Amino acid sequence: MALDYLKADRAEDFNERGEYKWPFGLLNRAAWRFDEPRVKLADISDRSFAMDSAQGIVPLTPDEAARVLALPRTPAALAQSIVETARIEGDDVARRRGAPPPTTTRAGVMHMRRAPAFTYALALTAPGLGARMPTQLGYKIGWAFDWEARMRTFNHAAMPALGGLTYGPGMKHLWPTAMAAFRMEQAVLEQFGTARHRNNHEIVAGVTKDEVELAWASCIAEVKRQF
Repeated sequence: MALDYLKADRAEDFNERGEYKWPFGLLNRAAWRFDEPRVKLADISDRSFAMDSAQGIVPLTPDEAARVLALPRTPAALAQSIVETARIEGDDVARRRGAPPPTTTRAGVMHMRRAPAFTYALALTAPGLGARMPTQLGYKIGWAFDWEARMRTFNHAAMPALGGLTYGPGMKHLWPTAMAAFRMEQAVLEQFGTARHRNNHEIVAGVTKDEVELAWASCIAEVKRQF
């Protein structure tokens, strides 16, 4: 998905339905920088590529590929997208792959702000009585490096098995950095200023699922423009 790597903000890049005009691409697997001595394309191939290589991809012949691979070269880092990794390999793999090595130094701890993190909305319910279904009370909005661990912590304190509140999966979004996850948390909470519970300002109550989903999508788009 092209928008996993690009920040598209020009109106001409979108169609009349608001869709990005070039949404797909091929995923690069490896890249190199060519070292000295440099060679010309004519030393690799005697073909005339013209506009074919600008409008699409022209495969090299086995002989041309062998000449390229024989050149002195240095591996180059590829662009990384935590969104693409999460889509293909899952959220947990993406989060762990992007996390910095453990450290206890101040510089290392502050570096955690640039580690992948989630913004989450946990569904908050109260137990039902008799045949009555559990009551949806609202959503706990927050951010965490591991949203499932955070949910377990909340439920451990709330003790739903003894009749307490239950924090359940609602919505989540994985961001490349904790700073972006925090920024989205704040953006969502700002949209529900009057609905925030007076005893816990990170809980929004009296709102519908549709209202939260609409605000959620809006805040994702807003934060993506900033990061």
